[in-house]
Amino acid sequence: MNHVKKLNQYFKELARTYNLFFKSAPLIATLVLLLVVMVPQSISYYRIQQQSFETMVERSKNARYLHYYSSLLLDRRDAKEVRLFNMFPKIIKKYTTLFEQTKRDVNQIRKKQLAVSSAFVLLTVGVFGYGFYWFTNSVRTGALEVGVLLMFVSVIGYISTSMARVVEDSSLLYDSLLWIEKYFNFLEYHDNFENGKQEFPDEFKKIEVKDLSFTYPFSDDEVLHNVSFSVKNGEKITIVGENGSGKSTLVKLLMRFYDPTTGAISIDDDNLKDFNIFDLHKNLSATFQDFSHFKLTLKENVITGYSFNEERVNNFLKAAGLENLLANDHLQLSMILAKDFENGTDLSGGQWQKIALARDLYANGKIEFLDEPTAALDAKSEAEIYKRFLRENDQKTIFFVTHRLSAVKFADKVLFLDSGKVSGFDTHANLLNKNAKYQEMYNLQKNAYI
Repeated sequence: MNHVKKLNQYFKELARTYNLFFKSAPLIATLVLLLVVMVPQSISYYRIQQQSFETMVERSKNARYLHYYSSLLLDRRDAKEVRLFNMFPKIIKKYTTLFEQTKRDVNQIRKKQLAVSSAFVLLTVGVFGYGFYWFTNSVRTGALEVGVLLMFVSVIGYISTSMARVVEDSSLLYDSLLWIEKYFNFLEYHDNFENGKQEFPDEFKKIEVKDLSFTYPFSDDEVLHNVSFSVKNGEKITIVGENGSGKSTLVKLLMRFYDPTTGAISIDDDNLKDFNIFDLHKNLSATFQDFSHFKLTLKENVITGYSFNEERVNNFLKAAGLENLLANDHLQLSMILAKDFENGTDLSGGQWQKIALARDLYANGKIEFLDEPTAALDAKSEAEIYKRFLRENDQKTIFFVTHRLSAVKFADKVLFLDSGKVSGFDTHANLLNKNAKYQEMYNLQKNAYI
């Protein structure tokens, strides 16, 4: 009897299980269909996110051009030539064309995103509609209760919403991972720069350049070839040569803004690479050809990263030829040198060059580099600079880059570069007597300017 009861109970449980499965089968089928829809949806989203990422990277390149075109129209430095040469329409056209191209690329990605989203929304609605139709039909025929229909609507609505969030969030995560990969690639980038540990000597005897050749990164053109010369401490060296002969490049190498491709630069037989770069730069000072116009106060333009000493600032401003401005109270140390700011002022090209010279003097480096320091100065100011740097400053080693050969008479030696090679390294008088190319270049300027 007990066996019959157990068997009867078994069949009842089996029937209940079958009934539950029968009732849940449409729900399970609907969920399976939703999963089937989710897989291609995710793949499509990832592909679009990849395209969007590539478009954004390309857009960042275009953004630099757009920023530059804007600066041409807004920057005072370019305003005169933009207006004089009627460049405004062309710049506007370039800006508009590039902006429209960028906008089209972005809109194309957005249209793809909208199309894919719409397609999969329709598929999801179709799957949901199929399940809803089956359940309502079963309720109408009495095969299922109304409560099961309500459960279906609740469960499918919740699951479909959750699945949509999973797809969206995972695609956004994928986009973030693409940017993170770029970021880590940047962090892992290592240049070949090696910072030494040796301190710069209090005194040195010579600077030697031996078999130096140099090619700029990402270029195949050799700028300097097999350059060799030696300079004693305290010597004044004028570097001359035609445009493109490598004068400014040599200065950058001597200051270790770059390292030679081959060969070496040494100070008392110690390679320049062995010195700590920060200690090295503390012992150098320079006036660059393309000197900076800092939109800061006059004081900050002179002292830069060094501590402030008012007496030294005033002395070096006067030494650079700005005593008239200071005497007439036209220029105060606290005045901002830019009209971008309230009560700011701007200076002439020659006055800015004198401030760059004052900045050089204030830094008080043991080795001084002057790269075309008189290009914006009048003849009188130029003569005073020659006197100040090349005649009266006996203690410092000075490298003086210039196109104006009137300066060579004040130098101890002249380094004559021709097409990246040393064509001569001697006194001005010896080069004039022995080097035909130097003689030709000097006489050409002498007849025209000197």
